[in-house]
Amino acid sequence: MRLISTSAELSKQLKRLVGKYPCIAIATAWASGETEVFKSLVRNEERIVQAVIGTHFYQTHPDVLDQFVGSQKVRFMLQPDGVFHPKVYLFWSDDAWEVVIGSPNLTVGALTKNTELSVLVSSSDGQPTLKQEIAEVISQYWCEAQTVHQSEADSYRKLWRLKARDLKKVADIFGDRATSKPAVQSKVMSMEWEDYLAEVKKDKYHGFKDRLALLKEIREYFQTYSHFNDMDLGVRKGIAGLPSKVKAIENWAWFGSMKGAGTFAGQINAGNEAYSRALDEIPLEGEISKGHYDAYIGHYLAAYTGGGHGLATATRLLAMKRPDIFLCVDAQNKRKLAEDVGLEKSDQLDYERYWEEVVLRIMESPWWQSPEPSDRLGREAWHARAAMLDAIFYEGKQTV
Repeated sequence: MRLISTSAELSKQLKRLVGKYPCIAIATAWASGETEVFKSLVRNEERIVQAVIGTHFYQTHPDVLDQFVGSQKVRFMLQPDGVFHPKVYLFWSDDAWEVVIGSPNLTVGALTKNTELSVLVSSSDGQPTLKQEIAEVISQYWCEAQTVHQSEADSYRKLWRLKARDLKKVADIFGDRATSKPAVQSKVMSMEWEDYLAEVKKDKYHGFKDRLALLKEIREYFQTYSHFNDMDLGVRKGIAGLPSKVKAIENWAWFGSMKGAGTFAGQINAGNEAYSRALDEIPLEGEISKGHYDAYIGHYLAAYTGGGHGLATATRLLAMKRPDIFLCVDAQNKRKLAEDVGLEKSDQLDYERYWEEVVLRIMESPWWQSPEPSDRLGREAWHARAAMLDAIFYEGKQTV
């Protein structure tokens, strides 16, 4: 008997057992297709006597179902009463047997990075009836499970695609990069509405009510004009965070001054239609999808045939049109934002990472998901709740 406490040792032992024994019986809650252990099982499929794989919470990868469509040996628990949750791997020949039993599923996580613990027991450990007892339990599971048909595997894949996004959110996974801290250690993103509102009201640089007044003023321009380029140049420059001689928007530098963005300023002055077309992709009300955002970015980038684009200018325009969804991320607030949520390499934050690691993270916070308040000032703040994070994360007074 031996304890297995690392994913590397678990993978090593399972591959050894698959290759050594002519008979295999498995019961596992979930499985992934992209592991060396799974590939070894597929290569030695004729050795599988019975295998049962669960699908609860859509944690089993659809490639696993596709691999065993119509199999008379590998069955799936598609609708268990409760969660099908065993993890037992039995291997035997006529004169010996070994079993791994413990916490690990047959998943990428369990075999690469998870903290798992299991025990390897063999026929030489003085438990003569254990092998038969385990085989009988797996057989019972197998009788309750189902052979999967291609139509069921196809339906599962469609549902899995939808559920996979939710599973990442539940696990506080936003994008492909790991964060430097767990979600529960984020002070801001874990706030309830009352706490969030109290925090943004502490704005010591620009003033809570004045910030809301600025966003309300800009919203009225978007409500009045169908397209960004229909507005006067002074208004467009104010919305873009750029100075203007006419000062159509007095506090233009708040929520991210773009005064130093020379290429951006030049294109705004020239009336480049790309910005107007980009903002046309973002509805003034209702949900904003990744499709809306991607279309916006596509048009925005079209303004920069010679380069010079950047996340700050792109998100400034977004935050001004939809302050309930977008935060302008610039040099003045990025450090504290990254510190609060644990963004790794925030200097490499790009358009894709911004959507995954900033926008989606914001939309999962309790304060963002809170119902619209009944009082006037609360409603105004609620309709600007993403952009108003700047009042919390902003550092240093900008020079205008």
